[in-house]
Amino acid sequence: MIKLDSPDQLANATKHAQESNLFVQPTSMFRQYRVTDRDNGHGYLVDFFVRNGKRFGHCTCKAGQHNMACKHLSAAAALHACRAAERQAA
Repeated sequence: MIKLDSPDQLANATKHAQESNLFVQPTSMFRQYRVTDRDNGHGYLVDFFVRNGKRFGHCTCKAGQHNMACKHLSAAAALHACRAAERQAA
């Protein structure tokens, strides 16, 4: 679980995400995404949640299991921010 304080903490992960061939899909649960690496077929689940007013994220990849920001989390965060903005505007 990673506490999400600012976009800066995902800067390195975002760079890796941009260099990768990732496909992000929302699941049937709001705040959950499946991120698939199109180059090797590996897929991971990314979840976002709020506890006590603080934002957190989690990915099932090796980095995520060690509470590190990963490219999957960064890629899913971009889509999640767009979806959350759409919900708020509606």
